[in-house]
Amino acid sequence: MLIRHRPVNRTKTFNHLTVIAMLCVSALCVTPSVLAEQIEVTGKAKIVNGDIDKAREDAISQALNYASLKAGVNFSSEQQINQGRLTQDTFQIQRMGSANNVELMSEMISQHTITVVLQLELSEQEPNAQCKSQSLKAAIMLPQAYLQEREQLRYGQLAHFEERITEQLGKAINAQSRYSFARLHADEKIDNTNQLVNFKGYRIPSWLGEITDSQYLLQPEIIDISTEPAQSSYMGFVEDDPLRQFIFKLTLYHGISGEVVWSESFATSAPWEFERQEIVSPANQRFWRSSYGQAISDVLQQSVMSLDKQLNCRPLLGQIVARQGDRIIINLGRKNGVKMGDKFQIVLQKNIPDRFNSMRAIATKSRANVVIEQVTEDSSTAIFDGIDSADNIQVNDIAIKN
Repeated sequence: MLIRHRPVNRTKTFNHLTVIAMLCVSALCVTPSVLAEQIEVTGKAKIVNGDIDKAREDAISQALNYASLKAGVNFSSEQQINQGRLTQDTFQIQRMGSANNVELMSEMISQHTITVVLQLELSEQEPNAQCKSQSLKAAIMLPQAYLQEREQLRYGQLAHFEERITEQLGKAINAQSRYSFARLHADEKIDNTNQLVNFKGYRIPSWLGEITDSQYLLQPEIIDISTEPAQSSYMGFVEDDPLRQFIFKLTLYHGISGEVVWSESFATSAPWEFERQEIVSPANQRFWRSSYGQAISDVLQQSVMSLDKQLNCRPLLGQIVARQGDRIIINLGRKNGVKMGDKFQIVLQKNIPDRFNSMRAIATKSRANVVIEQVTEDSSTAIFDGIDSADNIQVNDIAIKN
């Protein structure tokens, strides 16, 4: 895989910029391609303290993120960038495609901002036989983000910061994710003050998924938004914008078992361009257009890519929420991707007490199959395909698409 640099006219030209590298392709992406397309993406970054190489790295990284959104693909990448030069980039794409050629079309510097344009040639690949791509979307309950150090909000007086972060994450999931959509509860917190009692250290109550018809719960946790001391330049007469951190963690819980199925932390930093005593509203577009707001948006997009990688190979488990005769209602609907005529297999669910008298779910395969005959936004009505196998089916049993 080759990245080429095409000479172009720029506002400023840097002779040391030669972005030429071989990109190593993972063994999972070596099947013959059946379809190719070219996309062009732009990345921008502000030049802070005259560090053009760092700004170039940020612009290239942003362009690759935008490529994932524009083409409907998700990059899994390991980048090596040396002084702004993309020297190695190993990545694959969740759509089962690969980028055969990545070309730096142009670079322009104007008014302390660097802009790069990348062109990528994407090739469609055969799906990986070890992981059948998920055809349904999971509903994810998204409660208000938890902030570890609330005193860090004082710098900028960031009112309702947790709610705004939750809303932006929900927007990113709904706009970008191929395997999930968010049920947003940005104004509702989950009480985790006594984690040992309420969460059993690693579980959430299953009723949270039941009352929201969600297959998963995604808990954001903001770990650090501290601001570094401002640095002075030009003999102390000019003070540069201080860097502000944004470190957060996502934890994904299964809606039926309540167990943690995935957890990952993400980090970024960017200049805080507002005045020291200024009151900044995270609900204002001025905040999200700033370097710090854009950095948060970028890292939220990266987190959605990681979330999709986890959901891609996991079967989506719906549940029976009602039954009457030979008809049942499943908590999967049009939003989840269910269509009339889809067939589901029913798996019996039984809760048994563990040694601490907490109920744990076990599943037993059955011969029952159902066919979807009606679909609403959030649920589906199905009829049994052979009533003889439906005797033991009851509410809370599991439905898996065939």
